Amino acid sequence: MQRALSGIVPAIEKVRLYRGKGGEIMRSAVSRFIACISIAAISLNEKTKRSLVETLNENLRHPNSQIQCAAVDALKHFIPTYLVSAGEKTGNGIISKYVTLLDDPNVAARRGGALALGILPYEFLLIKWMPVMSKLCSSCTIEAKADDPDVEARVNSVRGLVLVCETLTSNVEQSSNIGESIYAFIKVKVMQALFGALDDYAVDNRGDVGSWVREAAMDALQRCTFILCRRDGAAVRTAPVAKDKTEPSDMDANGISTTHQLFDSAIAQDLVAGIAKQAVEKIDKIREIAVRTLHKILYNQEQFIPFIPYRELLEEVIPSNADLEWAVPAVSYPRLVKILQATCYSKPVLSGLVISTGGLQESLRKVSTSALVGYLQDPNINTIDEGKSREYLLSHDILWVLQRYQKCDRVITPTLKTIETLLSKKIFLNKEGHGDFYYELINLLGSELKGSKVFTKLCAGLSILGYISSQLDRTGTKAFSQLLTFLGHRYPKIRKAAADQVYLVLLQNDNLISQRHAGKEMLRKRGTRGQS
Repeated sequence: MQRALSGIVPAIEKVRLYRGKGGEIMRSAVSRFIACISIAAISLNEKTKRSLVETLNENLRHPNSQIQCAAVDALKHFIPTYLVSAGEKTGNGIISKYVTLLDDPNVAARRGGALALGILPYEFLLIKWMPVMSKLCSSCTIEAKADDPDVEARVNSVRGLVLVCETLTSNVEQSSNIGESIYAFIKVKVMQALFGALDDYAVDNRGDVGSWVREAAMDALQRCTFILCRRDGAAVRTAPVAKDKTEPSDMDANGISTTHQLFDSAIAQDLVAGIAKQAVEKIDKIREIAVRTLHKILYNQEQFIPFIPYRELLEEVIPSNADLEWAVPAVSYPRLVKILQATCYSKPVLSGLVISTGGLQESLRKVSTSALVGYLQDPNINTIDEGKSREYLLSHDILWVLQRYQKCDRVITPTLKTIETLLSKKIFLNKEGHGDFYYELINLLGSELKGSKVFTKLCAGLSILGYISSQLDRTGTKAFSQLLTFLGHRYPKIRKAAADQVYLVLLQNDNLISQRHAGKEMLRKRGTRGQS
């Protein structure tokens, strides 16, 4: 019976049942069958083993994701049952093959190769763990190419990377040299690659496909955080205790070792800031996943996550026992904007919040803007950074966003619309201490609007210049001079928008242009027309 079972797949391939409409169904069924005979440990000869591996590898390259997943599930059972005992040479060959698939011009092959690396057993991964993890790290992020790499391949690379990390760390001896190297690699390389995946905002005809990568990255960051914290916890339990209390200790006040700490305050800050940024952006599903991830990080029962700055504030914003509908903007934004109080999180959070407050979706824009204005005007909120108002701190964060994302219209355009909305609600206006903000804002607007062809961005910038021009100081004069240059813009709509702003400014401030200067300018223009 075992011989009969081992010959079924070769018989199917011999009569070419993979062709036609039923071929995809047959491929999935074959992968499932190989998984079953692997679980049952059916006896196979070497020729049949090679044939079945080739079949599964071929299914890995198939563009149908269901066939790929079925092949990966079969390999997960087939490799430990039949190939691990074959030795290091077989392991090297399999790893090299799947790593090579990540550079294959066929996007389906890259997707399958990333998933296959994630299910390899510990015995194989230990042979070449660094090349595997390095290649997956580089495959997680968008490369600087005209033709963006496949988004599904990046998603699978993120998922495969965290699976490799979990497989290695759950089996390796932590105190060994290899174990120390693996944990150090996760801290230095893997976490940074996952932080880079959080900035994936690729868009195609399906919409914001980068959100798939960001969703996978948030889950992977959470799991890698638990890996590092478990390692630190084990190091604390095995650390030698000082016999003399007068001897210097490597333990902090919480009993946590600070000598060889893997999960430190810098990683904790970047982790919370990156996920909190996703929690205030425009996609409901991503916002809910981000808040749920933060909840798991703050209140995990099995593993305490240390070194989180402003933990009390975060626990107040995201309570442990409240089951709120975080996907609903009216529920989430009034709470999440309070994270702006924490200066270490405010800049990344604001860079995500402006996508909502200055976005195209009207209902989301109204709710998020109302929450931001309410935060700025709420007298019951005590600013953590004493001596500085919330408006002052927000103005500095806005300048940071404009500098950080220069020429990136995805962020700059909604940021300018957010500034325009805040100015229309008298935020930053008629207040002392905003002169430097206006001055820097005008300089940044000059470089952003120059040569731009985005109508929405230009109109928002002109409106901001109009608001600043109404201020009776040197910044008002500078903004008005910059506004006048757009009266000769090549686009008629921009010329009209600039003329409207100039007219409104002159109505509000008659003394902006003196009568004597205006008369000379009028005579100069008449003389120019006469010569022409």
